[in-house]
Amino acid sequence: MTMHIIFLVDSNALKQNPGGQFGNPQPLAHPPLKYGRGNDPNTYTNQSGDTPVTVYFNEEVLISVQDSNSNIGVACAPVGFVAMAWERAAITLGDLTGGDAVIGDISFRDTRVNSYGYDYVVGSNSPWGPENDGQYLVTRHDANLTSPVKRNPYVLVPALTTAGTLQYGLEFYCAIGGEYIGNYWFDPSITIAAPQ
Repeated sequence: MTMHIIFLVDSNALKQNPGGQFGNPQPLAHPPLKYGRGNDPNTYTNQSGDTPVTVYFNEEVLISVQDSNSNIGVACAPVGFVAMAWERAAITLGDLTGGDAVIGDISFRDTRVNSYGYDYVVGSNSPWGPENDGQYLVTRHDANLTSPVKRNPYVLVPALTTAGTLQYGLEFYCAIGGEYIGNYWFDPSITIAAPQ
């Protein structure tokens, strides 16, 4: 099973707040989100961005960013995933990341959907490394704006098998009408639970 999480950013607000650069994004408040299983986003649950989404053991998580104004000229591409905090003190961030660890290896992928989009740069996926003076761990994948190639980029988090709540940072690029306006980040969370 796959849990789909879609964050809905306001492109009109982003236009007024030029973003940072790759690896040095500008912070945003938590955007609203919708989430659910299956391929029909119209059936997903809508929540505030502060809502921890619950996923079950052995369920992968697909995370994307879309424009809340449904502007087909807006392209958003996740380019960074930061492991920030884990609620269980017995597990460190170092235990969380890479290979067979709690989070495992993050994938940056895309499908052909939107009018403008990004193509991930071949060979630019970084291994997990320190962030914020070693306080966090991050993996990044650079992206190039490609127009009019159609893309819908997303982050795929592999199936999780340890119960707890993960606060993570999501960094993304944004362009409007084919013009890059910068990159941004926010810090939502997911809760991993055993199936009921």
